[in-house]
Amino acid sequence: MTKDSGHDMIYCSSCGRNLADNAKFCAFCGEKVPEIKSRKPEPKPEEPRKPTRKLSPIITFDTFTEGDEFRGFRITRMISKDEEGIKYYAVKNDIKYVLKVFHKSRMANPEKVYSLQMRLQGLLNLNHPNIAKTDEADLATSPGYMATRYVHGISLDRLKKEQPELLNETLIRKVAIQLMQAAKEIRKQGLSLIRLNPSGMMLDENNDLILLSSNLHYGDNDEREDIFHIGALLARLACDHPLANTLYADDLLSEVKFRYVPGISISFNKVLAECLHRNILQRYADMDLILEHLYALPKIEDDEICDTPLDTGVPNVKPKDDMPKVGPEWGFIALVALAIIIVGLLLFTNIFSIIFRGSDKPFTFKLPTPDTLKVASNNQNLEPATQQPVQTEYGALKATLREGQQFEVDRYGLSPNIPDQAATSRPTHQAPMPANMVRLDSGSFGFGRLKENLNHNVSLNSFYICRYEVTQAQWNKRMTPANVSTVGDHLPVDNVSWMNIILYCNAISKTDGLEPAYTLDYSTKPPKVSCNFNANGWRLPTEAEWEYAAKAGALFDYSGSDDPSEVAWFRDNSAGRLRAPGGKNANANGLYDMSGNVSEWCWDWYDASYTRSIQQFINPSGPSAGTQRVIRGGNVMNGEGRNLNITYREKGNPNRGIPYVGFRLVRSK
Repeated sequence: MTKDSGHDMIYCSSCGRNLADNAKFCAFCGEKVPEIKSRKPEPKPEEPRKPTRKLSPIITFDTFTEGDEFRGFRITRMISKDEEGIKYYAVKNDIKYVLKVFHKSRMANPEKVYSLQMRLQGLLNLNHPNIAKTDEADLATSPGYMATRYVHGISLDRLKKEQPELLNETLIRKVAIQLMQAAKEIRKQGLSLIRLNPSGMMLDENNDLILLSSNLHYGDNDEREDIFHIGALLARLACDHPLANTLYADDLLSEVKFRYVPGISISFNKVLAECLHRNILQRYADMDLILEHLYALPKIEDDEICDTPLDTGVPNVKPKDDMPKVGPEWGFIALVALAIIIVGLLLFTNIFSIIFRGSDKPFTFKLPTPDTLKVASNNQNLEPATQQPVQTEYGALKATLREGQQFEVDRYGLSPNIPDQAATSRPTHQAPMPANMVRLDSGSFGFGRLKENLNHNVSLNSFYICRYEVTQAQWNKRMTPANVSTVGDHLPVDNVSWMNIILYCNAISKTDGLEPAYTLDYSTKPPKVSCNFNANGWRLPTEAEWEYAAKAGALFDYSGSDDPSEVAWFRDNSAGRLRAPGGKNANANGLYDMSGNVSEWCWDWYDASYTRSIQQFINPSGPSAGTQRVIRGGNVMNGEGRNLNITYREKGNPNRGIPYVGFRLVRSK
């Protein structure tokens, strides 16, 4: 066999014919084809891969060491690292600086770059004796940096830990004034003090306050938020209690009313209280007003010092005596003996009836009747009714039945069957009514109708309703203050949600010892609310009850008159501001502000066609479901006419407060 090396073709060595590449015999002459090695080029061995170095997407610079130069600054020592960059002590032109070199990764986020640029611009523009001066800042170079003059002194954080006796009220008053003066300039540059902390507040050799630039940040938050944070900061500095940082933390003070700092003057505590009001609308409006009050503070020696101990919520644990007490605890023994005597008197005498029920029977002592297995005969005569009291469902013991009344006993002789007449004569529990409520007798009226249709279509049971709308003072006593439209304890509360009113009603019902009207099912979101109209607790009026009370048996366009200026605060006479309840004439029921001032939430779900297609004519309580709740009455933002009309219906999301919408309360009994 031969092989043409030029074309890689195989031929038979006997007959010379062309053979297939893999042939073992010649197909023409039968000659065996000897095996030969393939001359195909052997594959080159794979070269080992060189290990590749995985580089981070952003290569940061190496840290500087002592003696290194950077932008004309000579590095003396590294201070610390944070998320923004690395801080160094540095010297330039014989002036000591704190040099901060920003991480390059900080420049990868456009939002962070913008915020940092605005902050540096504000710091460069600041020139105030109580703020550390920033001389240089540049983000255009790589890496970016800023240089702030070094401050010689001690931080308030370190002073409070190491020398707390020096942090007295005199020093704190001085710090407060200088802090407010600096804060005014900081706010002018678009910067915020919301992250200010004692470690960023230095006292120099003259005990003057110097704020470090690291605590000043760019932000557009409300000035009153900065005031709240500064107030909390001063309270923590003034309080010497070990838990001061917890008791006067910003988050806690936003939920809990500020408690005066013990050992500090009452006047200074009042300034702090105004800064820390939970309602932002009732805080100081600006820094100038705080400075005015700080300058007007009386001298500490002429002022009253708060000596009320701070309630931390942690019980005081007294150390145990070294030696345990020996002998009987006579006080405990006497207490147990007294309890046994009281239980015995209640079980074996009639003292309970004499004391609490006014019984005129003499004091008697009776032993318990021994048990027996004998069953009384069905024909056995019963003991007189006076010896077998019957307990009613109201818990009252009827010692005697009316003369001549007959009753039967069941076959086991266990319980008498009282005639229906006796069972239906049940006493009705009446809770005492507050003086500011009016009782409206049961009656009927034309629901949703005025002079165009005089026919009555709805009947209501009697109920009680408040003369006035609920005020801010009443609301704030049990609930978080609302973001009201016009601030004043004597003004009606508004901008509170229907759902929060439900919680308020149940809270005051429990406080007053009444049965809450509302039940909340928290298995759904938002919670499903149901109302027990037979309960005697506080609740919102149904829409029918509200209109019945507002009309007061008349057909006026407004509650009590056809002239709204006589009975209502509205846009034309209120200048859009809420007014104290009772400033206008009452309607015939003695109710004030049923038209105007604040609109009022009702219980019912809202349905635009409800008053025209009503199906329930006795004590209607609205549609069974919906997404909005009914609002009635109009408010100070409504003009004379349709929106103020006594039959005008509005709606609102029950889970949100609405400006100029408040409420008044009713009780079924």
